[in-house]
Amino acid sequence: MGRLNKKRSSVRLVPIVIAIVLLCCTVLLLVFGDLGRFALGPCTAGREGAAEGVSGGAKELLETRNFEASPRAIEDLKGGVVDERLVATLQTIANAHRICVDAFKAGHYFLPGVPDGPLIPDGYPDAGLSNTHYYGRAVDIRRVDGKPVRGNGTDPHVLDIGDIISRIPPQERPDQIIGPEDWVKALGGSSEEGWILNEDELEHHKDHIHLGYIKKDGTWNTR
Repeated sequence: MGRLNKKRSSVRLVPIVIAIVLLCCTVLLLVFGDLGRFALGPCTAGREGAAEGVSGGAKELLETRNFEASPRAIEDLKGGVVDERLVATLQTIANAHRICVDAFKAGHYFLPGVPDGPLIPDGYPDAGLSNTHYYGRAVDIRRVDGKPVRGNGTDPHVLDIGDIISRIPPQERPDQIIGPEDWVKALGGSSEEGWILNEDELEHHKDHIHLGYIKKDGTWNTR
């Protein structure tokens, strides 16, 4: 009788095990999705239909499969918060590399617990200058082709982001280009081309690439 009960218990467990396996498979598909491409961190990949109700460059970017962004960054794009020049620059990058955008305006902060405002706050390099994130004219890129920017400044894919940016015409290229120190030094850009070389700034950008436009129209780039 004992053996019979054990067999019956085993039979009852089979559907449960199958259900667990199916659930795990579903989770893996959701996480890895898109033919095994791992959707890192908080970023959602672009896809057709992701920009319903949106038009222009923002729509194209949101539907570009190489473009991934946090929910808050996606809402900024949909809401028309992001500067068109920045959208165009990100599209140029996403045509060649998969990027994960952490923030435009919403969710960005310089110092923990200090809300963003129109000016960079005290206690941060360039305090008192215009906060380009606040005006939707800046973006933080955290990952490139699945790799975190932190610790990968000299990775060929991450370096290529800088090369792509450098080929954008001066009056269309961001005039705030900041990233990890080894990334900046390997690319050899100058302040006249929009690169920020201040060591304090580089220290605060060890884990992401910041691209921004200081002026509402045009740039400070001279070459």
